[in-house]
Amino acid sequence: MLNQGEILTLNDNKKYSVVYTTELNSKNYVYLIDQDDYTNTMFCEYDNNNGLEEVVEPEIVEQLLAKFKESNQQ
Repeated sequence: MLNQGEILTLNDNKKYSVVYTTELNSKNYVYLIDQDDYTNTMFCEYDNNNGLEEVVEPEIVEQLLAKFKESNQQ
């Protein structure tokens, strides 16, 4: 699992900070922010075998945003 605060270089050759990690439906997810462009963000599913894959399904993104918001209110 990736950890909050890690910095990753993705295949677009940009550096991203891991801002948030969570588990949903037995899958690991991370929220990433581009270090040079804070408007460039993404949720990705993380798998030890396949690496990162961007999440684009609206239902999953909505659930992840709700969990992120909930975690920041504590």
